Amino acid sequence: MSVWTDEQFPGHEHGIRVWPPHHCGNLFCNAFLRPGFPCQRTQSVPVEVFLLHILFSGWRPAYGIYNMWVSLFGAVLCCAVMFVINWWAAVITYVIEFFLYVYVTYKKPDVNWGSSTQALSYVSALDNALELTTVEDHVKNFRPQCIVLTGGPMTRPALLDITHAFTKNSGLCICCEVFVGPRKLCVKEMNGGMAKKQAWLIKNKIKAFYAAVAADCFRDGVRSLLQASGLGRMKPNTLVIGYKKNWRKAPLTEIENYVGIIHDAFDFEIGVVIVRISQGFDISQVLQVQEELERLEQERLALEATIKDNECEEESGGIRGLFKKAGKLNITKTTPKKDGSINTIQSMHVGEFNQKLVEASTQFKKKQEKGTIDVWWLFDDGGLTLLIPYILTLRKKWKDCKLRIYVGGKINRIEEEKIAMASLLSKFRIKFADIHIIGDINIKPNKERYEIFNKIH
Repeated sequence: MSVWTDEQFPGHEHGIRVWPPHHCGNLFCNAFLRPGFPCQRTQSVPVEVFLLHILFSGWRPAYGIYNMWVSLFGAVLCCAVMFVINWWAAVITYVIEFFLYVYVTYKKPDVNWGSSTQALSYVSALDNALELTTVEDHVKNFRPQCIVLTGGPMTRPALLDITHAFTKNSGLCICCEVFVGPRKLCVKEMNGGMAKKQAWLIKNKIKAFYAAVAADCFRDGVRSLLQASGLGRMKPNTLVIGYKKNWRKAPLTEIENYVGIIHDAFDFEIGVVIVRISQGFDISQVLQVQEELERLEQERLALEATIKDNECEEESGGIRGLFKKAGKLNITKTTPKKDGSINTIQSMHVGEFNQKLVEASTQFKKKQEKGTIDVWWLFDDGGLTLLIPYILTLRKKWKDCKLRIYVGGKINRIEEEKIAMASLLSKFRIKFADIHIIGDINIKPNKERYEIFNKIH
């Protein structure tokens, strides 16, 4: 039996006794922890209910005697009680929870919390979009809002990269795909790939949306996208398409659709940007080869794992087990295709072409070397021809490129028009390296120029 004197009890001079003395530290810790986190947890519940009532009022099931202002008052009361009990413990509690929130926000775990902040983001975006419709258009607030005919965004990455270069952080970008064929099959394929293609954009840090339509022909689908894409003021004003490289050999209907799409854009008062690179944009063939190689690699690894599992068995039993497991893996003998596509893929010429195509598809992701961007501003088309190259020069990857302006003019007034154009560009604070006046713009090209044009593929 232990006997404790008054001197051994803390606070004995005030008539206070805490037994046993060596548990005072534990009692102090409990006094710190108990009011903090439980009170904060109790406070978070009415706050969540209050926010949910504001954001989802009208359809969420609710109690008949519930009042959102009572919830808010309860949250404030919990906060006040925390500070009354121990103000510095309350501050430490909020600091800890703040750092936990920052940590979870930074890590971004693949979990849908269903928090009220998601609903708040939606409501804020909706309110801002509606408020934006009340703002009148002004030339100083113009920004390219592009609809890009990429098909699947991963099939034409270079076209998407060059568009994203002048829409990033400043304008709307929508990657569009048209599924042509029977409606039921197209809709099924379209809905099955929507989430995957939008996830590809997010993974590659491209600030763009993905949209797709099903139509009987390509032109009808593009016409639907031009009319229905966007929301309020966030509607496309620029169509970006790739140059049709095979226009000499393509069927007449494809040429008519391609030219018709350009005319449709002009009819809807939408600007048109046609982008061309020598290798072309479409790398779908390369992606198919990569998918086939990945599938074969997975089958090889599965077969090696099966063989490794049977190494410890007897020779005869191991062989039987190998064939048994190989049958479960559905490994069948591949038969060569009649069209000779495998031989084509394995040929050296196609391999080199695919390598050049892959390199060309990533050229706009890299920092551009020092050079010039030639702007052929031959007609007064509203300035989009000059605006897009100027926006490119503001990006880090294009900052070493200078603008060289080509404009039409008269032969006998070249110097005067050059000075006038330089003055105009200076008023708009557009930096340029040089200005060239083309005096023979209205003269028909000669045979040499025709031959040079015909050699362009």
